[in-house]
Amino acid sequence: MKARQTTAALFAVVALTAGGCGGGTDEAVEKTVTATDFVALGDSYAAGLGAGNYGTDANCKQSKDGGYPQLFVKEQTTPFAKVTDVACSGAVINDVRYEQLNALSDTTGVVTLTVGGNDAGWTTSLQQCLFGDDAGCQTSVEKGVTAAQGKLPAALDDLYTAIRTKAPNAKVYVLGYPHLVAAPGKSGVSCEQLTDARRKALNEGADSLVELIKGRAEAAEFTFVDVREAFKGHEACTEEPWIHAVGDDLSESFHPNADGYQAYLKALVAAV
Repeated sequence: MKARQTTAALFAVVALTAGGCGGGTDEAVEKTVTATDFVALGDSYAAGLGAGNYGTDANCKQSKDGGYPQLFVKEQTTPFAKVTDVACSGAVINDVRYEQLNALSDTTGVVTLTVGGNDAGWTTSLQQCLFGDDAGCQTSVEKGVTAAQGKLPAALDDLYTAIRTKAPNAKVYVLGYPHLVAAPGKSGVSCEQLTDARRKALNEGADSLVELIKGRAEAAEFTFVDVREAFKGHEACTEEPWIHAVGDDLSESFHPNADGYQAYLKALVAAV
């Protein structure tokens, strides 16, 4: 579905006034800043890992045309004045804060961000759930959730404050993560070693992470975009998955495919 609003509806124009002296009369001096730039921040889900077409970027594996930031830019009827995508696979919160925020300025009008999954140790939990046993999977997910609840709130608050400082005129959209695997029970295809118990653990862990990110984003007065419902019935282990299972390119495992990033786009457009 095409976005019916234009980017002009997203852009902020800020008038700064300062007092002047002229025969004892204050004169308003206005300076306008038109925020018409777009910046994409975040980790592999923001970079579009799983969508293909990474060019020569072997480190960040940023999709050149298939990630949700690129799809969102194409969706606009009024182009952004400048588009900057610094999202990078493997990024944690502090990578975004200290390595990506230089892309922001007072002319930034729209920011998108997905980050936090790597801080929660999801790669380790997925490996344990794929190659360990049910108990090991549950323990790994619980450890990740406990660690995230301990360190992520303050780290996210600091990141969101830094984003607002760097981009005071921007509308910020924080996009979450989907459930990676089908809910326990019959899903239409074999899930191999991902038993009901392991899928339950992974999805409950994902919910804990997403709700944490949502809470901090809303506290910062950013717009949170929840994609869990958009992916429902299309997780890994379903007949029509929008999430890559383990394949030839291991880095793409449990990341959205092209249809998955279209689901991200739809959720983002609805939020805008």
